Amino acid sequence: MTMSTLRTWAVIGLMTATLPVAALAQSEARTPYRQTPAVLAQLADVPITLDAPGLTPGRTEFTSQTEMEAHLRGLKVRTPGLYLGSLGQTAEGRDLPWLVFTAEGLQDLAAVRRLNRPVIWLMGQQHGNEPSGGEAMLALASALADGELTPLLDRVTVVIVPRMNPDGAAAFTRRTGLDFDLNRDHLLATLPESRGVQAAMALLPPDVVVDAHEYGAVSPLQRFGRLNAADQTILDATHPGVPAGVTRLARATYLPAMEARLNQSGLSTSVYLSGMPATGPLVTGGTSPGISRNYYGLTGAVSFLLESRNGGGREAYQRRVASHYLAAAGLLEAAAADGPDLRRTVATARQALADSHAPLAVAYEPPVLPFVLPLMDAETGEASGEAIELRDSRQLQVTESRPRPRGYLLAPQARSAIEALEIKGIHLCAAAPQTAATEAFHVTRTEPITRQTREASTLTEALQVRLEARDVAVGEGWIWVPMHQAGSSVIAASLEPDSVGSHVHVGLVPVGEDGIAPVYRVVQSTPRTIGPC
Repeated sequence: MTMSTLRTWAVIGLMTATLPVAALAQSEARTPYRQTPAVLAQLADVPITLDAPGLTPGRTEFTSQTEMEAHLRGLKVRTPGLYLGSLGQTAEGRDLPWLVFTAEGLQDLAAVRRLNRPVIWLMGQQHGNEPSGGEAMLALASALADGELTPLLDRVTVVIVPRMNPDGAAAFTRRTGLDFDLNRDHLLATLPESRGVQAAMALLPPDVVVDAHEYGAVSPLQRFGRLNAADQTILDATHPGVPAGVTRLARATYLPAMEARLNQSGLSTSVYLSGMPATGPLVTGGTSPGISRNYYGLTGAVSFLLESRNGGGREAYQRRVASHYLAAAGLLEAAAADGPDLRRTVATARQALADSHAPLAVAYEPPVLPFVLPLMDAETGEASGEAIELRDSRQLQVTESRPRPRGYLLAPQARSAIEALEIKGIHLCAAAPQTAATEAFHVTRTEPITRQTREASTLTEALQVRLEARDVAVGEGWIWVPMHQAGSSVIAASLEPDSVGSHVHVGLVPVGEDGIAPVYRVVQSTPRTIGPC
């Protein structure tokens, strides 16, 4: 018996890799334009003191791995109660340090969790050629260790991963040492960097996650003849699986707090745009669940992407770093001021994810809305605005949904998905031998899997999915993944083949010769398991 419909997946609003002009968050070394003295005069240093190696007077280079590690060791000497650990090693053997700040100086992560304070994760430099976020993390670490932000630790716990991509930073390239975009791997969890972070998050779950990047100032030059002007662009999680209460809190409390802190220092803000097409509507950041901003929102955390304005090299570097520092400081102050509400909202959201019977959104699109893009003259630096149309992922409209299953049965061939879910702390159960009534996914690819598919930001190929009723013989090595848990949105995004960047979609979980994926939806009785589940 055939169930549901045949659908061709077409992603709207995830246009980064196919744009005629470079995506905003990428290095712009390819363009000959350099900001004029008049433009740079508008980008003066922010009058605050930031303790970070790359901001020492006379500095001409970005902070090296050795200098970063020395800075962190120095903080540990100054503040012995600082937790300084390692998330593991990169493909090229570099360390992934992380820090945990508590007022009590706790070294036991279980004890940190028992404090029952909001846990704020701050992460920098996922893209190695976007250094200001990583530099800001070092300045924030100094301010939390023994500076202006230390008093906040009576009310919040802060985790900092200063450099998510050490290999990319060493080569000053966007990608990791394995030549993948780390910020497309948070759902798949195939890279040592994403695996290390998510294993630690399973021990110390975040209430808020902030991911610091840089966007390109020059991108609109071809289309508008002007430069991007905003010092900091910000966007929260935009995926239909993100709990509505978390989204409301992000936009009503934490976004205004960050904007206010930036504006007090004369820094401007706008929404993050994922690209600058030559014609047509501009696009806010995409909806792919593999992007950190969206992935951590799917876990029930308040999640933000921050992107400082990068005009090239070390131009206006202190201002770029300061914009990240001030935004994060504003968020930390807001969390400290109203921590109980944050904890309640996140806990309620995660319980709602576990209890939900709502359908899964499998197709959605952003509306096109009017927007004013902040720009500046490329010669004089004079500020101006451009009225445009914006395809806005903050207001997604679901166009197709699918009934939510009780859970999923995974055959041994789905090993990559099983490993990723285990790392994330998703509850898995060994399925007992049985014949189970399921809905099978029949998958047809009309175009080959490409790097764009693997990196799950822009998809140009079509994927057809049909649900079929099927009795499957469950044997040794099969796994039952119940949906009644806080990770239900992550589970669905990982396992529904037509979820952008899912394990089946990118080819990590192979489809059989008969077109059936080794992932089965269970919508009626719960399968038997070996032992309690």
